[in-house]
Amino acid sequence: MMALYLELLRCGASEGKRILIYAAGSQGRGVLHVLRERGIEPAGFIDRNPTLQGRFVADLPVLSPTVLTKPGSADRYFIIVATFFFEREIADFLESYGFERDVGYVTYSRLKPRDYAVEVSGVCNLHCISCPRGGPRGQHRPAGMMDLDVFKKVIAKIRREDPFVGNIQLYQWGEPTLNRKLPEMIRYARENGILCSISSNLNYSADFRALIDARPECLRISVSGTGDDYAVTHTGGNWTVFSANVERVAALRRDICPEMKVELYYHLYKHNLGVQQDQVADMCRRFDFEFHPVPAYLISLDDVMGYCEGKTLPKAAQRARDILLIDIDEGLARARGEASLGCEALRVVLINADLSVSTCMMFFDPEFNTCTDNFLKTAIEEIDARRKQAMLCIKCRKYSIHRYCGIFAKISEEVRYQYEAQN
Repeated sequence: MMALYLELLRCGASEGKRILIYAAGSQGRGVLHVLRERGIEPAGFIDRNPTLQGRFVADLPVLSPTVLTKPGSADRYFIIVATFFFEREIADFLESYGFERDVGYVTYSRLKPRDYAVEVSGVCNLHCISCPRGGPRGQHRPAGMMDLDVFKKVIAKIRREDPFVGNIQLYQWGEPTLNRKLPEMIRYARENGILCSISSNLNYSADFRALIDARPECLRISVSGTGDDYAVTHTGGNWTVFSANVERVAALRRDICPEMKVELYYHLYKHNLGVQQDQVADMCRRFDFEFHPVPAYLISLDDVMGYCEGKTLPKAAQRARDILLIDIDEGLARARGEASLGCEALRVVLINADLSVSTCMMFFDPEFNTCTDNFLKTAIEEIDARRKQAMLCIKCRKYSIHRYCGIFAKISEEVRYQYEAQN
């Protein structure tokens, strides 16, 4: 399939069509990386984010989608859709302006049927109330750190089975900076044609110089309040430590790797709106970080599933629910409206620190959520088959939970653009 589309891209370029990548985030950068490896140079990115438009990402201009609405655009451009949460909406937009599927554009899922998350750290230094990682349930999941030699074998298998994979994320339930081999892992993956995204709460004194010098493609920072309110939901964290590490990361990025994408996800709750949100937004403007204000939700779908089945939420999850801007019931109601659509999470293969593979990256508890104990010993086709037939997926779809995370991704984009328009 990949070879077919690469040939299609080459033919389109030879016929004078300019190749544009729709979405300039980590997935879009990963697609660009793979294309450049194969001698294909796109003309630019398309992105709906007004703060990116007019800027350059990876030496390519970021354009507004309005360039595709002009007469004759379908004859001038070939579009690669490089996002899966908004793939359907973008496809509908393109077709409304004359772009034909697999002729004038290709979707991300057709070009790249899988994404990968490699959990290099099975532990976290915080105890956030919306996440079960730091609570007593955390002891039931794979803990410890992935070894560098094991990581190299994982990368080799991914490259062998999915050669179009140009980016992976090195996190899901743990804090990746706790793994002291993280800089070497990032460097090794890049040397082998794969860009890495990492996430951090910045409440740990990691070797940030070595980390940034390894050239991660993207650093995602999470925060949920300022001052004393910071630790309400980033439980166990410290605002002073976080702020100092933000300053350090910003300075190192400026000196070592200014092209590194830094996106700060500000988790919105009832208690941290207004002045606190503005304070973090100002921090992002000062350091040229992308500011993503996102309504928080319970990150473990085990809790959402239990709620649908009539079970009582764990105490920490209930404390989080009490201060959510968008309640579980509203999220589920919106998810039911999209029940007929597919599941975006199913396309992501989560490889845990102990090499087990989760059936679904958004469920935390390993019971009924492990499709193989060893990624290295199981072919990706077999992993796909086991995940698609899993009882967990059947139960998830019964309650429309498979659309829950996608719903919040859309809500988050709406909130973000509304905030930017007002400020």
